[in-house]
Amino acid sequence: MNSPPQDTATRSIDAGDIEFGDGLEILLSTVFQAAEPGQTIDVATSSRSTALELPGWARSTGHSAERDWKETNGNGQRFVVRVRRGEAAPVLAPDLPSRGEPMPLRLGSQFHTTDLVNAAPERLPGSPDPGYGLIPLGAVPESGGPQYSWRLNHHDDLWAEEITDLTERASSAQWDATVDVPWNEALGLPDDVERAVAQVMTFIASNEYVALYVPSKFLPQVNSAFVDILMWLASHIHDEARHVEVFTKRALIGGQRGYALASTQMSLHSLLEEDDFSSASLLLNVLGEGTFIDLLGFISRNAPDAATAACARLAHRDEQRHVHFGISHVRRSQKLDPDSTPQLIGAVEARAAKLATLTGLSPVLLESLTILAAGSTRSASLRRGAAGVKELTRLMEVNRIRRLRAAGFDAETAHHLSELHTPNLM
Repeated sequence: MNSPPQDTATRSIDAGDIEFGDGLEILLSTVFQAAEPGQTIDVATSSRSTALELPGWARSTGHSAERDWKETNGNGQRFVVRVRRGEAAPVLAPDLPSRGEPMPLRLGSQFHTTDLVNAAPERLPGSPDPGYGLIPLGAVPESGGPQYSWRLNHHDDLWAEEITDLTERASSAQWDATVDVPWNEALGLPDDVERAVAQVMTFIASNEYVALYVPSKFLPQVNSAFVDILMWLASHIHDEARHVEVFTKRALIGGQRGYALASTQMSLHSLLEEDDFSSASLLLNVLGEGTFIDLLGFISRNAPDAATAACARLAHRDEQRHVHFGISHVRRSQKLDPDSTPQLIGAVEARAAKLATLTGLSPVLLESLTILAAGSTRSASLRRGAAGVKELTRLMEVNRIRRLRAAGFDAETAHHLSELHTPNLM
């Protein structure tokens, strides 16, 4: 039997009867990660085979077995192996920082996204390395990973005030397109009315596709350091996927079909072509979704059935958040960089030029909106429905100008951009 060494190890660990393959390597890894390079640790085990394997484990993990021996005490035979901690580390990164203070909670248990972003350790600068990987906020990155090349790499180019609050509102306001709409109420409408509703719902569903695809397009281009922006875009995408679902369901539930209008497809295709984030926010969030807020409000007030009203009301709630983001982002972009204003104006003008052949709201959609609002094809009802649609178009223009002014444009420019907005509404 070997004699115990004369020098005293800094630390010791009793592994009991646990063996390699049963968790011993995890226990040892935890102990050695906490040790300093050069520090010696006595590992005691009741298993002779484990003691024989320990020197090999030490070599394979960058440590060294100093010596080993066997001792007998009142608890039976024990084997002790002394291992010196090597310089190698299991992770090619600096040591993790010492444990800090817990993150702040509100009301004792609420962990708000705003507090996460503001209090996270070592927050990244507004323009991190474009090669920054998929690294969670506060994590210590290991070297040797692949290089990324984020196109959207400046926080100020993407951010908006209250972005984390908007994301939290989206999480707390989630609804289910299967159970939160009284679908049975959609059944039994007269043919003319159902045809009109199906056409309007088909039109809205078509537009919701572009509201889904635009944020989806930018999401994989955003530097992963900007967790607040990623969470916002993800919530936006989730909302729009649900809108596509709910309006498609309402379009089809009554057995009727609607047209996917060519004018709508032309308008949406032009929106997908916009590659600048702020310009896309102006076109989609401020102008498009802003105008759709008025449309959805009109439908929820005038729908001929409770299911249609619920679809519009629930989507309206989501769209308000999207518009809020767009207004805040565009206003902030212009404030930080006044030279961005001509580019924003140019984006609206360029899109209008592409859509010069669209001279007004589709007659098919106009007729369907009128019948939807009328609830029947009786003369008196149609007169009331037509008046409501005319008032809707007037209200859309007034509110569009108001939103553009809130986004930082002067009165003359706001009127100009409103006039250029596509008659397709989105």
